[in-house]
Amino acid sequence: MNGESTIPSCETRFPAVTASITAARHWVRDCVDGFGGPLRQHRMIQTAELVVSELITNAIRHGSGSPLIQLTWNGRWLRIAVSDSSDRWPRKRATANTEPGGFGMQLLDRLARRWGVTPGHPGKTVWAELSLDS
Repeated sequence: MNGESTIPSCETRFPAVTASITAARHWVRDCVDGFGGPLRQHRMIQTAELVVSELITNAIRHGSGSPLIQLTWNGRWLRIAVSDSSDRWPRKRATANTEPGGFGMQLLDRLARRWGVTPGHPGKTVWAELSLDS
């Protein structure tokens, strides 16, 4: 490794079926365990599982194709990215408390240090960053 440091990351593609939501949560924990260090025992893992389940749910329900999930850990923050083949971007919905669903993007606002959408060709990637400090 010629003196360059590597940033730990992992990625996998899931089928666009609801069973993938649970599988993705388990995959997050396995991936983060592989990163080692303080992140393995940090409460951020549970937040990451929740964020991944929201993002993959949106990709399955509103996107197209098999979602690709990527996790990247730089020692201070965890970047979660979920890509699909749809050009339709997520949007925040104004929902009444009695309506089911529609809170995924609002949840990202509360849990992520920042999040966004990056266009792809085709599709898009919705990403969120979780901070070890928060």
